Amino acid sequence: MPKFNIISQFLKDISFESPNVPELLFKQESDPAKVELNIDMNVKGSENNLYMVDLVTRVHSKLDKSDKTIFMIESTYTGMVQYEEQDEEKKRRTLLIDVPAVLFPSVRALVTRLTAESGFMPMALQPVDFEALYEQRMNAAKSEQKPEEAK
Repeated sequence: MPKFNIISQFLKDISFESPNVPELLFKQESDPAKVELNIDMNVKGSENNLYMVDLVTRVHSKLDKSDKTIFMIESTYTGMVQYEEQDEEKKRRTLLIDVPAVLFPSVRALVTRLTAESGFMPMALQPVDFEALYEQRMNAAKSEQKPEEAK
C-alpha cells in the first residue's frame, strides 16, 4: 500500500430523513426492505501535496413492493491527506482507492449509530471494494471519451 498520511478526518455533511415514520413503525408490513447504496469519491488538491478526499455515501432503504422510503442517509466524510507522488496514475489510485478504504469504517459506524438512534434496526454496511469502484469509474470515463474521438 502506498504511503500517505491522513492529517485529519471529519464529517463534513450529513442528512437523515425518515419521511414515513411513524406510519411505518405502527404498521407491521410483511414487505421486505431493500437498500440502495451509492458511493462516490471527490478529490481536491491543494498546495504542499495536501489533498481533500470526500467519501460521499447515500443509503436509501425502502420497502420492496410499495417503494415507500424507510430512511435516507447522505453523508460526506472527508480526509485531509498528505501524499507525495509524482506518478499521476499511482496518485489517482491511492486517493480514490486506498484513502476511501481508510475512511469507510467511520462512515459505516455513523450509519449504524444513526439507524439505531432513529428507532430502526442498526444497519451495518457491507465492506466496499473501492478498487472495483475505481475500475468502473475509469471504464465509464473511457467509454464517454470514445464517441468524442470518433468525431
